[in-house]
Amino acid sequence: MLSLGKKPTASRAIGLITDFGLADPYVGQVKAVLSRLAPGCPVVDICHGVQPFNILQGSFFLAASAPHFSRDAVLLSVVDPGVGSDRRIVVLRRDEQYFVAPDNGLLGLLLDEGGDLAAHDLSSAEEAVSKVSNTFHGRDVFAPITAWLASGGRPENLGPEIPVDSLVRLAGSRPEMHTGRARAHVLHVDHFGNCVLNLRAGCLGPLSGLTIRTPLGRELQAVDTYSDLPEGTPGLLEGSQGFMEIAVNRGSAARDFGLAIGDSVQLEWEA
Repeated sequence: MLSLGKKPTASRAIGLITDFGLADPYVGQVKAVLSRLAPGCPVVDICHGVQPFNILQGSFFLAASAPHFSRDAVLLSVVDPGVGSDRRIVVLRRDEQYFVAPDNGLLGLLLDEGGDLAAHDLSSAEEAVSKVSNTFHGRDVFAPITAWLASGGRPENLGPEIPVDSLVRLAGSRPEMHTGRARAHVLHVDHFGNCVLNLRAGCLGPLSGLTIRTPLGRELQAVDTYSDLPEGTPGLLEGSQGFMEIAVNRGSAARDFGLAIGDSVQLEWEA
């Protein structure tokens, strides 16, 4: 039986995304396992404030954060409403980075970014862990797998390779693009009320002079930065996270347009 607690041979950085919040001991317990099994690997808390069970938002946090890590980092994402069910435990390799997650759509946005991709089903790795709670795989299964990979382990030693296109995709992860129009979904509403869409930066081409019509009752001027908009005016811009945003200068687009994560938005412009 494979031991996931073997002596580390590498020290890859670990990134951590969960919907656990900070009011309970769950995050601390996951990090305790990581520090015990991979003591030389730095752990970066990306976010533990994913809305409970909100896989789409967790997918966005993962895709937006991965480029800022070292090329060989291991990112663990645990937004797992199906914990204990027959959903797969998978690792996606993109180039030299590893992404450990339940196969429920969390990896969907990463799949659109290209690169050298390979996926493995690590569900059987649960058998290599001595004690597993039916309701806390993040601590008892995902964390040991992540520590093992960060310490130099290889996913092919834990489970079979599976087709990348067999990984679960969420309906809201891909926009519908047509000439002069797009149907997008809100991936995230940030602290300022900016609504991040599942439209990659650059997908609309040059933004100069572009005006976007919406069924939300107002037009959006495409701009480069928030300050290009008069105060209280809505606009569309390429945000810092690599995706397009609907924003209101010194206001809240989510409040003004009544938008929430998962909502769809139809955009139209002169092609």
